[in-house]
Amino acid sequence: MSKRRYNSEYVGEYVNRVAYPMGGIGSGMICLEGTGALSHVSLRHKPQIYHEPVLFAALAVPSRGFAKVLEGPVPSWKLYGQPESGLGAPDKTYGLPRFQRASFKSRFPFGTVKLEDGQCPLQVTITGWSPFVPGDADASSLPVAALEYMLENRSDQVVEGVFSFHAANFMAQGKTGAYVERLERGFVLQQAAVDEKPWVAGAFAVEIDDDDVAVNCGWFRGRRHETLLMTWRDVEAGRVVHRNPPIEGPPSPGGSLFVPFAVKPGETREIKLLLSWYVPHSDFYTVDRNHTHGSSTATVCKAESGSYAYRP
Repeated sequence: MSKRRYNSEYVGEYVNRVAYPMGGIGSGMICLEGTGALSHVSLRHKPQIYHEPVLFAALAVPSRGFAKVLEGPVPSWKLYGQPESGLGAPDKTYGLPRFQRASFKSRFPFGTVKLEDGQCPLQVTITGWSPFVPGDADASSLPVAALEYMLENRSDQVVEGVFSFHAANFMAQGKTGAYVERLERGFVLQQAAVDEKPWVAGAFAVEIDDDDVAVNCGWFRGRRHETLLMTWRDVEAGRVVHRNPPIEGPPSPGGSLFVPFAVKPGETREIKLLLSWYVPHSDFYTVDRNHTHGSSTATVCKAESGSYAYRP
């Protein structure tokens, strides 16, 4: 591995261990990796550094037969070192095609990933950022994050395609109380409190600031690999899926957003992805030891969060 210059871009093997945290101070986080992947999803009052649910963006250019996840190659340490990797890495997207190269640059509060692929007429730049207002603790602690996807046409022809974003309902806890709710320009992954366990309740909202966005809250209901396969088939075909039917039986296991685009030579198209979450309760406990008349008495208190959801 060649020596990397201080504060320069991360390229090659150097991007494989980058995880840039996004989210308000003390409100939970989602990491933008050096490859463009989203991981370390820690929204439930504790670090979950191995939590990498099905949560990804994709790009399709049907006229070129091009469809790939908007990430660079999967690092080899994930393929062979993660829990259940020997079982084929269930509930992961590692088998989907990705861009050939990725680079990363950190300039707080922004983390920037550049993706390139010889088969794609577009260069893609992903900018992830957190709420950060110097001197304003409340604004800087909002449970939100944002991703900006910049599509630059470096060819001499108009490029038409579909940007999409997909998320399995990773907020689900157990077998009941989980569902997907539609928003005007997005969806919410929901989990209701169950069995006197208020701490399992939570919501994660995904929105795209675009009038042309189509929302699919009716994912295929089947086994885990079948659901991902059917979702990817929509991506490969360049379909813009708008589906929010009355649901009977099992709730949708996830949601998708689709934005069709046309970019002229030398021009760019920006797509803004807005993320917010709300997890009001925690199952963590603190112990307060009060000294009375020389004795020690332990008082157990349940911690609860004061964070709130934010709709950009």
